[in-house]
Amino acid sequence: MPLSTESVQPIVPGAAPLTRREIMALLPQVPGWSFENGKLKRRFSFGSVGEAAAFIGQVIALGAESADHYPDICLTRYRHVDVFWYTHASGGLTRTDFVLAAKLGEIFGGRTLFG
Repeated sequence: MPLSTESVQPIVPGAAPLTRREIMALLPQVPGWSFENGKLKRRFSFGSVGEAAAFIGQVIALGAESADHYPDICLTRYRHVDVFWYTHASGGLTRTDFVLAAKLGEIFGGRTLFG
């Protein structure tokens, strides 16, 4: 079953993060995402700052609706948005991070065409 079709599970404080082996096994299931500094990262590029800002709002809504789980988001050069998934409560990546990355990539993956 694709990660994007899985339901997002609430984060359990203190739950163990995924092992490096588990992370490497899941990474091919989230095309366009990379594993950097212990986080999942992807850059989305837009034609304007307005489009980038609207996207940021949609990313926040996705996390809020799914599991009260939010990524770190960085806007650079007014049109590039870097999204970083990481579970602070676990001190690392969890399956929830991968599921949300897959959902975000499925919905907005084509937006990288501007960059």
